[in-house]
Amino acid sequence: MSRRVAIVTALLVVVAGAAAVIGYVVWPRDSDFEKAAALLPDDTLRVTWTDWGRLRDELPGPDFVNQADDRDLSVSSLASAAPELEGAVGFDPTTDAEWEILGQGREGMVVVVKVDGDLGELASGFEDAGWTRPSSDDLAGEVWSGGADVAAAAGLLTPELQFVAFDEEQGLLVGSDQPTYLDSAMEVVTGDEDGLDITPLSDGLEHDPLDVTAFLGDYACEALTMGEADEDAQAVADDLVDEAGGVTPLKGYLVALSAERRLSVVFRFADDAQAEHDASSRGALMTAEDPGQMVAYPDLVASPRTTTDGDRVVITGRVDESSAPMANLASGPVLLASC
Repeated sequence: MSRRVAIVTALLVVVAGAAAVIGYVVWPRDSDFEKAAALLPDDTLRVTWTDWGRLRDELPGPDFVNQADDRDLSVSSLASAAPELEGAVGFDPTTDAEWEILGQGREGMVVVVKVDGDLGELASGFEDAGWTRPSSDDLAGEVWSGGADVAAAAGLLTPELQFVAFDEEQGLLVGSDQPTYLDSAMEVVTGDEDGLDITPLSDGLEHDPLDVTAFLGDYACEALTMGEADEDAQAVADDLVDEAGGVTPLKGYLVALSAERRLSVVFRFADDAQAEHDASSRGALMTAEDPGQMVAYPDLVASPRTTTDGDRVVITGRVDESSAPMANLASGPVLLASC
């Protein structure tokens, strides 16, 4: 697979004579999270992100993984399999990765890991564990054959790495449970196809996130619907929404935790007018008790502040170390994400 590099034209103003841009994608992004999200297929509906490098700095010490779990600071899909990964291929994402992002869509899922180490050595670890090295471009985007049986024989019960590919230039390990979906996803990773643009949601963040769960488009309503709650909880939720002034359907939803326990919840709507309306109602719901999660939002988030930014509403605040905002706000049913 070919890789696109930065395109320099006479129309660009070149500082210091020349500029070579080698990034994750072919257009600029501000944060590592945005750059990583752009590696995912553009039909991705759900995204989870964990910044392992910054988490290790935030929670130093050998017990940082347990600390991260206790503080709801990891939404990693691979952390639970870290001991098995270490034993099978010599790689522990909690200590050997800079970051990890998972994208899920209706056609498949893909996990992308920025490796802090020798990618060739990691690839050899997969080969020794039973994955089949491709005949060419083994570290340049071609898919390594594996499958459920190979992964199980290596002791891996999670499906994300049943098939893998590597991009040595960017230091990336990419995995999926479907070889055809992974092959298609690698077109994005290597720059041959455009990927996901998360910025309509992430532009609402004031700080670079340590972990994120995001839902794109109408899928936010589908995934977080109060319709998954029992009938009594649904009735209570309906009353709370009416008392808050009603809500309009979401076109995206993001929950992020940053350093110093800063929480951001970003709601995206069809237009600015809907966002202006829902700023009041979402702020009012933030004072309620969620009958689906059985948690009082005031106990979860201290001194929340609600603002509007174009077609976005953003609620920010700080959370206590003992609370679990990602679990309560990013896994349905969620009152705050009512549609």
